[in-house]
Amino acid sequence: MTIRSLYSGVSGLRTQSNAIDTIGNNIANVNTVGFRRARMTSADLFSATLSSASGATATRGGINPRQIGLGTQTDSIDTIFTQGNPQQTGRLLDLAIRGGGFFQLADGNGATYFTRAGNFGLDEMGYVTKPSSGLRLIGQIANAQGDIDSTTPPQAIKIDFSSLSDAVPTGVATLGGNLSSTSTSTGATSLNTLVTLFNHQGIPLGLNAGDVIKIGGGTYNTVPPGVPVNIPATDILTVSPTTTLGELASSLRSSLRTLTGSTTLDVTVDATGGLRIETGPETITDLSVSAVGVDGTEKTRIRSIFNDGELDGNIDLLANTSVTTGVFRQADATSSTEVFDSQGNARTVITTFARDTRNVPAPAETLLTGLFDDASRSLGVTAGTTNIVIAAGSTIGGTTTVTDTAVLAVAANSTLEDLRSALETQLNTIGGVSDITVSLLPDGSFRVSSPTSTITDMRIHIDNDAVNGGSASTAGTITRLFNNRDFGVASATEGLDVTAGTYSDSNTFHTSSQILNSWTYQVVVPHGVNQPPSAATGELVFLANGNFDNYGRDSSNNIISSNPIIQFDPDGVDPQNGGVDSLTIQFDFSDLTQNASTTTASILSQDGSPVGRLETIDISNDGVVTGVFSNGTSRTLARILVASFANDGGLLRAGDNLFVQSSNSGEPVLGVAGTLARGEISSNELELSNVDISEEFVNLILAQRAFQANARVISTGDNILQELVNLVR
Repeated sequence: MTIRSLYSGVSGLRTQSNAIDTIGNNIANVNTVGFRRARMTSADLFSATLSSASGATATRGGINPRQIGLGTQTDSIDTIFTQGNPQQTGRLLDLAIRGGGFFQLADGNGATYFTRAGNFGLDEMGYVTKPSSGLRLIGQIANAQGDIDSTTPPQAIKIDFSSLSDAVPTGVATLGGNLSSTSTSTGATSLNTLVTLFNHQGIPLGLNAGDVIKIGGGTYNTVPPGVPVNIPATDILTVSPTTTLGELASSLRSSLRTLTGSTTLDVTVDATGGLRIETGPETITDLSVSAVGVDGTEKTRIRSIFNDGELDGNIDLLANTSVTTGVFRQADATSSTEVFDSQGNARTVITTFARDTRNVPAPAETLLTGLFDDASRSLGVTAGTTNIVIAAGSTIGGTTTVTDTAVLAVAANSTLEDLRSALETQLNTIGGVSDITVSLLPDGSFRVSSPTSTITDMRIHIDNDAVNGGSASTAGTITRLFNNRDFGVASATEGLDVTAGTYSDSNTFHTSSQILNSWTYQVVVPHGVNQPPSAATGELVFLANGNFDNYGRDSSNNIISSNPIIQFDPDGVDPQNGGVDSLTIQFDFSDLTQNASTTTASILSQDGSPVGRLETIDISNDGVVTGVFSNGTSRTLARILVASFANDGGLLRAGDNLFVQSSNSGEPVLGVAGTLARGEISSNELELSNVDISEEFVNLILAQRAFQANARVISTGDNILQELVNLVR
């Protein structure tokens, strides 16, 4: 009877009602972030069997069973985990998983939740949370060095925007730009600081803060009665980073006036960059001025500037006369930048450059008559009138005392090689040995060495009397070929000393041509007064095409190709007493060029940084959270982990876009995003709902019609029953 149809219709209404509920929920969450749509499937109910099936016989075919279904039921409501479309938000903590997996959240009481909705934020403690529930995002935390130990238990991710990054002391400074090949030198002014100055040849003075400039001695005649009085050694001033040439002139004037009692003596900076010293009625004789470092080493370039015009003695001033020292020269290019110490303090470093205007070192074939010293002055060697003489008084081997001995009578075609050969022969002859070697080095100097012999106070002169034992030339020429002066050859008593197994080098000999491809530099760094920097000056050599070549030659005349390393103590305070560590900085000049364009040389970059405060974060596809600090450094802070399940469909919905584990989902497996079946994490975007509204509307129409049809079945059954009832009337 129709009773079965009524129940079938009721089951159909119930099932289609569930379908409409499912579709309605999908449509309601069409804009819900990370929502996963549901799909309902139905199945028929047990069927009533009117007759069973019978098999075929030899004479009759088989008969199928006759069954009437009893309606329908909800078979399953499945969660569909297809990917939702991404939506760009521009918000750092909006995260989407592109692929499989879930964000894991925890409530702090042991409960664990999972979600695809990545709209996270920070709470007042810095934890990354789901704003609607306060549940915290789970991952792994990096240590202070930015390393993540994959074996550490997962925990809530915390981002502390008050955290600081350590200072990074500068280790490398890179320079670039151009040094103009047409640059011309400029004399210093009274405003130039001493630590940035060069001599007239473009060689750095090498002065450091803490160096003491002093008067080494001299005499003056009082007025009246004109009695010579010794000038005692006196400190003029201590160099500081800001001491200027004008201050040096003022200090020298004050000191000389105090020492001599003069009221008229004056020292000024003249237009060429030299110091002009003027006397009144007093006279000053043999005045020496020098600079001494904290280690007691004399700065020979300062001393040479204060020698007289011939560089063969100290300053002599007659009454009411003046003399101008050698020229102090400005840098042709200056660049400054900040480097950072171990505590993150900024320290200003100044790099200065000057074109090297020394003459070319003399090769072996250079004629002796064409030799110049390092100060570009002719040696005064004349063919036919000049002898090279070993002066009396020196010893070889500790026993042989040398008398005046001619080394070479200069002819028109005599070369530097001739002098080298003659000198080597004569030294061996005088000493009665054969192992004294004289070699000509690439820098134009002689090197005297011997494995067994000792030479003491060997003085080798230029003699313009052309006879053995003649007097040494003093007027406008150099009187000594070996000594320890920076420029020229002084007339003091010291000579060549060679200890067995060592060597000694002569002054350098040059031609009249200038070096065109060489520059010098000096790096002015802050340092403790008692800790001057190391290797703060040097040479830059360029190729003919203007590209950088090398850093000149070392004391053994080997080409220097490695970048210079400068070490200095920025504050001079022991780190145990709160001071900073010494800085060791490699300066890379190899990107510099030398061509005819404008000078643009500067320090391009350095790799140090001060203490930094966390400013922002970056989240990579594998979930690594990197902190970006105000000092430009970055450090790994954490890693967001992604959970995967053997059966995503087995998860239970818990509301608020959350899922919880069920007995049929399997255990969550946390791991790195982008590995195995886990999707990658994308920052600044959210995953939208995977509901397709057009599909849902189609399904809704189908469910509506099915519901209506089932209702019609019930009404039809009711009508039939009504007809049956009417039969008894």
